Amino acid sequence: MNISIKGAALGVALTTALTAGAASAQDTIDLKISHAFPPTHYLIEHGLDIWVNGLKEDLGDRVDFTIYPAQQLGKAAEGLDLVSNGAADLVFTATSYHPTQITVSGVAELPGVFSDICVATRASMEMSREGALFDKVDFEPSGVRAIYNASLPTYNVVTATRKVEKLEDFEGLKLRTTGAAMDLTARTLGAAAVRMPSAELFQAAQRGTVDGALYLYAGMPPYDLQTVFKHSTEGVSMGSTHVVLLMNREKFDSLPDDVQEVFLRHGVAAAENNCAWMAENDSLVRDKMVDEAGLEVVKLGAEETARWKERTDAVAADWAASVGEHGAEAVEAYTAAVGRIAAKN
Repeated sequence: MNISIKGAALGVALTTALTAGAASAQDTIDLKISHAFPPTHYLIEHGLDIWVNGLKEDLGDRVDFTIYPAQQLGKAAEGLDLVSNGAADLVFTATSYHPTQITVSGVAELPGVFSDICVATRASMEMSREGALFDKVDFEPSGVRAIYNASLPTYNVVTATRKVEKLEDFEGLKLRTTGAAMDLTARTLGAAAVRMPSAELFQAAQRGTVDGALYLYAGMPPYDLQTVFKHSTEGVSMGSTHVVLLMNREKFDSLPDDVQEVFLRHGVAAAENNCAWMAENDSLVRDKMVDEAGLEVVKLGAEETARWKERTDAVAADWAASVGEHGAEAVEAYTAAVGRIAAKN
């Protein structure tokens, strides 16, 4: 009797353990993340990796990630399609890579609308929440949900051989840009705009497809751009780039409520960590390139600064007109959000 009872008890225990194990395996949320950046890129190490590690810490075996970096799952311009059609569950991308589907979010790329990238990041996060302007116009129609956003440090002019010291020096320059706002910025200063992903810029500079770029200092070493661009000009904002972690909306909506909360909470943490790192390190990266790569920095004087700003200040209105519906609304709302958040700091 005792043996049969023990055997029965052991059978029940084994059945329970196997059932629990199967449920545990079944409950694991397997997610594929695609992005176009090198795995050691600062946007990954100080942003996306922070988000992934935070989720693993809070959710343990409930989530599992497979990450496809450096365009392994698809080209940078294909990122939004990958996540919209479910080939990837999440994509970390620059909104400027998807100009036909993502429009109003490009307001974060305008020159002169912010000076503090953490303030800009928080403004974009606010406007990307469910039902807010970025979400309503850009993300929901594309079948995605924004998990977190980041604004990059304001861009400068970097060139291979020609110093840019005055407006007239832009004539004939071919500058790499990203997005409609930066295209307008380059053209209003007198240069030709050549739009391409960062991953293609080094080869384009070597081949002479571009003479330079509107770019940020921290973004140069990941692509070895300090070896091809030897001059920079700073003093007037050339705009910025707006990046965002997007998740397939149906996939996000299928997550348990507590998991959704963890995803969004760690999104805030990743965004804050990323902007703090960039704010601290952009000028440090510049100084290192000056010392080690021979980068020569031109700082505009007051008179030339005023000439440049007179032109770049007009870009916002031109951008809003080019976007059409919601363009002016986006400029007004984003500017207001930046001002309100900056006032709290």
